[in-house]
Amino acid sequence: MMIECIKEGFHLANRNYQLVFLRIIVVIINFISLLFVLGLPIIAAVAYMGFDLSHAVDLLPDLMENPFNLLSKYLGLVFLIGISFIFYLMFVSTIILYSLGGTLGVLKNSAVNVQYRFSLASFFKEANNIFSRLYWLVSILFLIFIALFAAVIISGGIVAGFMQGFSWSETTLEVFLGSFVFLSTIIFGIIIFFSWLIFTVYSFLCLVIEGKGSADTIKNTFNHLKKTPQAFLFFIILFAGAIAVNLVFFLIMIPLGMLPLVDIVLYLVSVVFQNYLAIVVWSALTVYYTKTANYPVSPATYDI
Repeated sequence: MMIECIKEGFHLANRNYQLVFLRIIVVIINFISLLFVLGLPIIAAVAYMGFDLSHAVDLLPDLMENPFNLLSKYLGLVFLIGISFIFYLMFVSTIILYSLGGTLGVLKNSAVNVQYRFSLASFFKEANNIFSRLYWLVSILFLIFIALFAAVIISGGIVAGFMQGFSWSETTLEVFLGSFVFLSTIIFGIIIFFSWLIFTVYSFLCLVIEGKGSADTIKNTFNHLKKTPQAFLFFIILFAGAIAVNLVFFLIMIPLGMLPLVDIVLYLVSVVFQNYLAIVVWSALTVYYTKTANYPVSPATYDI
């Protein structure tokens, strides 16, 4: 079934190849916003500080007597850059979530109805319908991640403090136990992170495919993963496969990059390939979820 879902994922991605170019447009918009939202304040700050640094000899006596004057003088610049960075993160997050909602909505419609054909109107319709629910779901899942991360850190700190309290000498056994606790905390944290990541990805699919709210989506995703534990394996296979394909792709690109006047072409090919691979992964996950959740699909079948 997993191999079949991956094959159908490629087929689904090829039917909706326009999503690849929409993802590239999102990347371009984010890059341009980075230049304007962050670039301009940083350039202004560097220019202003450069002017002051040219008079550093004159400012040095005052700086030695009262260093807080310099800090208060540049506090506004630091505040401006900080506000710009927060605004940039908010803007980029909004664009990414909006495009992700439209992408998953299109893939869902295409997966359950083989007669469906991509259109910009349907993309924006799905994005508008999904964005608000996706935003609240991401907010809740982020708070859950913060709580899990804090729990891991606190637990590791408590265990380390407990062992430190009963240590009188650096014996081999104590060094071993300390290293074991440290490595166990890291491994446990990695397991928690990947479990949260897998749950987040499937919750996105659940929200889009089943059309529920945030609370119902989290509940349904938990029940679905509990009923279908092989979904974790499928995600790991896709994740490892994507890494392997990327590695092979870049190994092929390295010798080609040594040829003259091909760097820009290879970069464009790389961008298209990366975004196509991302659409393939989301498509395979969408197909897998619809099959394992027994979501109704049109009677027509894929021609693979």
